[in-house]
Amino acid sequence: MFNSNQMSSLRLTQHQKDHLTLLQRPASDVVELCKSAFDYLINGPNGTRYETLAKKYSTDAVDQEAVQRTVEALISLLISVTTRVGASGVDIQALLRRTFPDISDDVLEVLEQFVTSKRNFVEGSIKSANIRSYRLVNLDWRLEVRTASRTLLEQCSVVITMKLYLHREPKNENRELLQVDDSGRSEQELAAMQEDERRHRKDLLVQTDVSSLLYMIRTLEDALAESKTRRIRNIVEGIH
Repeated sequence: MFNSNQMSSLRLTQHQKDHLTLLQRPASDVVELCKSAFDYLINGPNGTRYETLAKKYSTDAVDQEAVQRTVEALISLLISVTTRVGASGVDIQALLRRTFPDISDDVLEVLEQFVTSKRNFVEGSIKSANIRSYRLVNLDWRLEVRTASRTLLEQCSVVITMKLYLHREPKNENRELLQVDDSGRSEQELAAMQEDERRHRKDLLVQTDVSSLLYMIRTLEDALAESKTRRIRNIVEGIH
């Protein structure tokens, strides 16, 4: 008996689902599409190959662009399954069957073999990418209000000025990043630490009005809410 994670389908966009309708073909054709998807990951897009496949599917009015979009959707499917299964042990066959209820058993078997055999490659690629995005470690802000002006009719103008301190190295949340204890360190060690700070740190000065600030707050709150979803947690676990 499957748990709730196993019985849910993959979260694919409507465009991706539309592109994957090309999978409603004989299993041998789907094998070629899966091979093309993996070749895309290794060598990039291959227009000549897609054109050849499009001519083979000419009876269905399929062009080269449609084949490439299907290949790209297969890559999205592979990454989605990899991050989902790696984190929660989902049954791949049940997951694919629920996502593609109208596809034949032969094609589902091909898709299962595709994602199962290429999972390790995707997991290794994600981990070896060593993604280090900048993260906010400190914030200074100032509220400025213009109460009068000789040239403007408006008598009150509110501006918020913020200085963002960003860093892309993991840091202890309880330690002040900008203050370093220099006692007992040699000049060479201090120089190395300062160079490391310059390489991984970025300071940004941002000035905005109240309406734009409210929009940014709403966007960040939406992003925070999405970061708590299972899909994002699976992706983060795959990266780390």
